[in-house]
Amino acid sequence: MQTLPTNSMTRRQFFGRMKSLGFKKSRLQMTRIGLTYDKEGESGERISVTVPKYHESTFTILGDVSFSGIFVEKIPDRETNWGIPVDTGHLGMNMLEVCIGLCSGDISLEAHPE
Repeated sequence: MQTLPTNSMTRRQFFGRMKSLGFKKSRLQMTRIGLTYDKEGESGERISVTVPKYHESTFTILGDVSFSGIFVEKIPDRETNWGIPVDTGHLGMNMLEVCIGLCSGDISLEAHPE
């Protein structure tokens, strides 16, 4: 079992931060193997964030927002053939922190930065 570094965000901290950003656990869960949180955006659009249970290498953000998409952790020396690759090593964050950064507007990622 892989352990996160002590300065990384835990799942409990992540969902607490999601709530502080105005997200709530969705009444309609998008999958049985993930948790979906929803928020109504400033102009009335719905934003949904789904994070798989048991691993943190991917998450999905759906909605009419600039940071919508399927985000996957970039693995060194391996081409990412789907989703938006996230170089967590370069950012110095884990995927949960990247998700919070996108949802809060603190960071932005391009779909294909190369």
